[in-house]
Formats: sequence, C-alpha cells, structure tokens
Amino acid sequence: MKKLATIILMTLLSFSLFAAGMNDTAVLKLHAYIPERTTFSADEFGFQVASNAYNFTYSVFEQGMDRTLFVVAN
Repeated sequence: MKKLATIILMTLLSFSLFAAGMNDTAVLKLHAYIPERTTFSADEFGFQVASNAYNFTYSVFEQGMDRTLFVVAN
C-alpha cells in the first residue's frame, strides 16, 4: 500500500512540476515516505505545500531560473 501511495504521489508531483509550462528538466528523488495527504505544487511564483502532517521539513533554493525543492523526513 505504501509503495502504491508513493508511486501515486510521485506521479502527481511530477505532473505538477511539469505543468508550470517550463521546458526544463526536473528531478525528483524520494528517499522517505511522505503521507499522501501532502501536496506539493509549483508555479512561476515558487513551490506551495499543503499538508496536515508534520513529519517533514522542506526548503527551496533558487538561483537564477533554477529552483530546487528539498524535502527531509523527520
């Protein structure tokens, strides 16, 4: 069940990253389980996170036109 939830989360997140209309490469590495009730979305203004789980932290690093989202499970 966790594997299925992880696959679904990765699929939804990758769609959100590529839906921003950028012709750029996005790499997502998931090393820990983030609950399925967590939603990451990206647009031209940055990343937004909606979650009622508090078992992770995240940060965004921006340099020029590149944005990197770091997610760390606690």
